[in-house]
Amino acid sequence: MARTISVLKWESEAEVENAVHNIRAEMDRAGGLSKETERAMQHSFWVADPGLANHFLRLIREQVPGALHYFEEEGGGA
Repeated sequence: MARTISVLKWESEAEVENAVHNIRAEMDRAGGLSKETERAMQHSFWVADPGLANHFLRLIREQVPGALHYFEEEGGGA
């Protein structure tokens, strides 16, 4: 059964932290992000408030540096 990733606009730091947790879990489990997760997270990153986008990038750098390339190439944030 296919897993569905919901695409959303982050409205709080807690939502950003949950997204980073999900990214870390998928990276640990699969060694990378699925295309579905990558697209959903990039979309959330693109449409995020700049403060939340910067918070997201800081957390990725600290907690899941192996996932940073999925978002740096898209040219955002801190």
